[in-house]
Amino acid sequence: MQELSSQAPLLIKGLAVIIGEIVVGVNGPFLFERFGLSTPEAILGGVLVGAAAGFCTAVIGLAIRHRQPAATKVKGVKVHAHPRHA
Repeated sequence: MQELSSQAPLLIKGLAVIIGEIVVGVNGPFLFERFGLSTPEAILGGVLVGAAAGFCTAVIGLAIRHRQPAATKVKGVKVHAHPRHA
């Protein structure tokens, strides 16, 4: 698969933040008015929570997509156990 351009991760994070703001922000009054917040405060809380959730989801998704294997075998290298532990 082709390597992402340098701006692609930024665009992915921005899109995830916008989606989170829309999805949770719209449901903000339903989610947060039970805590005694007014409707505008509940919408603000929903937008902030949605933005944070979207950003974290994008960062984790990109990290999983671009992770590298921890170690690989090198041909021609043999590992010998210490004589005392053999």
